[in-house]
Amino acid sequence: MKNNTWKKYMGITAITAVLLVGSVSAYFTDQDEKTNTFTVGKVTIDLEEPEWDKKPDENGNDIPDEAENMTPNQTIEKDPQVKNTGTNDAFVYMTVEVPCKKIVTVNNDGTRNPEVVRELYTYQTDSSWKLLGSVDVTDETGEKTAVKHLYAYAGAQGTCTVVKPQETTKNLFREVTFVNAMEGQGLENGMYKIGIKAFGIQTTDLNGGTNNAVEIWKIISNQRELAESFS
Repeated sequence: MKNNTWKKYMGITAITAVLLVGSVSAYFTDQDEKTNTFTVGKVTIDLEEPEWDKKPDENGNDIPDEAENMTPNQTIEKDPQVKNTGTNDAFVYMTVEVPCKKIVTVNNDGTRNPEVVRELYTYQTDSSWKLLGSVDVTDETGEKTAVKHLYAYAGAQGTCTVVKPQETTKNLFREVTFVNAMEGQGLENGMYKIGIKAFGIQTTDLNGGTNNAVEIWKIISNQRELAESFS
């Protein structure tokens, strides 16, 4: 009797074990996966001078014929502007480097002004651009050779204006005038270039969301390790 009872228990135990194993393996399982995709935008700008670039250049030296052999007080069309060619909104800046010389200038009535270091070109900026400061440019001897001016595409209060993709700023200026200099001061047959550079930066996530033109220029200056300190 004992042996038969033991065998019955063994049979029950075996069945129970099979049921337990079957119960474990019968759980339904599933798996799913999601990948969040992000794309990186791009800030790119083009410095354009549409009217300047249309001017004839018969000798192919990249200087419009009208800009060669300029005379005192002559005005020529020059129209720098910036186009946002990227995929993100941008804040935009320009620097303008104007050559200078120590010269005597003449007023419209022919009277002379004292000999001082003067910028050789003048221009009238559009109100959509704000002057943030200027800095002297010197050569290796320490002589002042130019003045560089920094402009932000911003309102009068210094708040940067957003330039959206494919939008273009207003012209910084539309013409430049050569200084009314006395002859015989070494300006003749010289080449005096106006250097213009444009800078662009994203409009969001800048130092806590600032849109202040001065603060944003500091970010650009630090990132590009620019040496000038405009004031």
